[in-house]
Amino acid sequence: MDSGPPSAGTLPTSAPRPPTPNLPPETRGVIRSEFFGVEPLALDLNIPVFKQQEDGRVLKTDVAEQLDGLNDPEREPVEDIQLLTSAVASYRQIFRENPIAGENREVVEALTGNNPYQMMFIDPSHPAINSNNELMDRWKVPYQFHPVSRDQMEIRSAGVDRQFGTADDIMIEEPVQFGNFENFEDNGQ
Repeated sequence: MDSGPPSAGTLPTSAPRPPTPNLPPETRGVIRSEFFGVEPLALDLNIPVFKQQEDGRVLKTDVAEQLDGLNDPEREPVEDIQLLTSAVASYRQIFRENPIAGENREVVEALTGNNPYQMMFIDPSHPAINSNNELMDRWKVPYQFHPVSRDQMEIRSAGVDRQFGTADDIMIEEPVQFGNFENFEDNGQ
């Protein structure tokens, strides 16, 4: 059951939402990544992990529930970065690339439903999102998102001193993955 429409003022107003793709009737409720020029990824939007909202957006409930713990003082700060890394990885799994260009506001817009399929990974009214539509760390400094590649995102918090580039910065860089190493054999080279 839907809890109703979002409160006024919780949705980003700076960028218009792209229109929902004009899909044939037999593909409604299914997202296919073939629109991005990659191998098709089909999702059944009728399974419980997806929740249709009254405004047409789709909430990815498992990721949104995990992000409820973002900036929780009972957790370690590095866990916040791990939660965000997981959310970006979920986005990438569906869309086959990182959210937009990597600027904080652009990442937030993509994660709150401003993407071709209006899929939300975090609620736009989450307390970690400020009035400028930026994700803030627990010290009220916007996170830095740096796309290393299409498949890799570096996420950084300024840490307790609220300054980037110092020893207390908190960062997790996702490991680079190339291809399938399932059948890799060490040949001595």
